[in-house]
Amino acid sequence: MSEPHPILKAFLEHGGPRPVPGPLAESLKASILALDPEAGTALLAFEPDERFLQGAGVIQGGIVAAMLDFACAVAAFGRLPAGQSFGTVSLQTSFLKPCLPGLHQASARLTRMGARVIFAEAELRRDRSESLTATASAVMAMTSR
Repeated sequence: MSEPHPILKAFLEHGGPRPVPGPLAESLKASILALDPEAGTALLAFEPDERFLQGAGVIQGGIVAAMLDFACAVAAFGRLPAGQSFGTVSLQTSFLKPCLPGLHQASARLTRMGARVIFAEAELRRDRSESLTATASAVMAMTSR
């Protein structure tokens, strides 16, 4: 495998939970819990606070989609060599039940990776729950930096 993407290098070298960089990820208290570049999978934790609640006291849908997108992105970065990147061009999200405040885990897996396009799926659960809160499928277009 080639040199890992800098975003994931520390996690791969040292293991253990590692924060996901960036202002939104930091606000959502996002951390990488597991990453398997060979399998194309990732597991992330999030703990959005009251800033992300909408009027009914649940996490706003765009934030739920963002957590799923982050998980897909980490799974993809785990497979990409340094110097390559991508952008999500399509994210189809299904909201299965209200996303309540608290700790959440998003798992993602790459379903196909071509020369220019990556396909991924993700699931969001309340921490340690078997019940799904939301799912997503993503299409990401690769770019060079």
